[in-house]
Amino acid sequence: MHQNPTYSITAHPNSPLSNSGFYGLSGIGKTALTLQLIPEIQHEFDYIIYRSLRNSPPLQTLQTDLIQFLCRGGAPVPAPAEERAPTGGLPLQYLRSHRCLIILDDIQTIFSSGQLAGNYQPGYENYGTFFKQIAESSHNSCLILLSWEKPREIAALEGENRPCKSLQLKGLGPEAQEIFREKGLAEPEKWSELIDLYRGNPLWLNIIATLIQDLFGGSVSEFLSYDTLFLGDLESLLEQQCDRLTEPEKQVISSLASEAAPVEISKISAHLELSPSALLQAVQSLGRRLLIEKVKQGQKTLFTLQPVLIEYLKNQH
Repeated sequence: MHQNPTYSITAHPNSPLSNSGFYGLSGIGKTALTLQLIPEIQHEFDYIIYRSLRNSPPLQTLQTDLIQFLCRGGAPVPAPAEERAPTGGLPLQYLRSHRCLIILDDIQTIFSSGQLAGNYQPGYENYGTFFKQIAESSHNSCLILLSWEKPREIAALEGENRPCKSLQLKGLGPEAQEIFREKGLAEPEKWSELIDLYRGNPLWLNIIATLIQDLFGGSVSEFLSYDTLFLGDLESLLEQQCDRLTEPEKQVISSLASEAAPVEISKISAHLELSPSALLQAVQSLGRRLLIEKVKQGQKTLFTLQPVLIEYLKNQH
C-alpha cells in the first residue's frame, strides 16, 4: 500500500468501543469502509444506526430521530428523570442498557468554513458537548464519526489509554489496480506510478482512469508523458475542501506548493508574515484536515503537499 490505513477506535475504560473516528479526504472510502465493517461486527450490537449529517440537522433533530429508531426497535421509552445529554436529547441510559453502534457520516457539514478545523457553525456547538459526553461516559455502546476533519473535542481526548481513537484513511495500494482493470487501462507496469500520484484515493483514481480512457485510449504512459498533472473533475472536489480554509492556512499551503521538497516549519515561517502562534495553528489545522503530509527525516518532521493539491494550487494562479 502507499500508506497503510491506521484504525482509530475510541474506547472508554468501561466501554471497549466507545468513540471512534474515520477521517480522510473526500472519496478516500470512509463510508465504504464502515459499511464493509458492519457485517463483521454486527453480532456485537443490539442496534446499528447509520445517519448522514449532509443536510446539517440540529442536534435535537438528530437525537429525536435516534430515540424514535431505538423505540421502534423495542427499546423502552426512558423516564423523564433519566440522565440525558446536556442538550436534553439522547438519554445515556439507552447507551448503557443496550449495545448500540451509532455511525454519523459527513460530520464536516456542521463545521464552519473560514475557521480552523473542527470549529462548529453557530448553533451547532452542542454537538461538541454531545460527542465529549459520549466519549467520557461509561456505557456499552460505540459512536463512529466519519469526516473530512476532526472535531476539536475528539482531538483533545485521543491518545493511548484515552477515550477516543482515530483511523486516518490514506488510500489504496496495489488493490487500486482493480479500478484500472475495470476501466480497461493499458500498461499495468505504469499503474503503481498513477496510484502514488493520486495517493490511492479510490474516487480520484476512478475519475482519472475515466479521463485516461476518454482522452488517451487507455494509455497510461501517454497520460504520464505530460509535465502537468491532469485533475479534470478533481478540481471541483479540491475546491470544496480548500474553500473551507482560513487565510493563514491558504498562505501555508501556497508556500508549501512552491517548495521543491518537504520543509521544516521554520522554512515555512521564513516566507510568511504570520505570527508563530498563527503559523502553528494553521499547520495543525491543515493536518486535521489531512491536507498536508508529514515526512520524517531523522529527528526532524518535514511538511509537504500531495501532488494533486500542488497542481490544484498552481492552477489557481
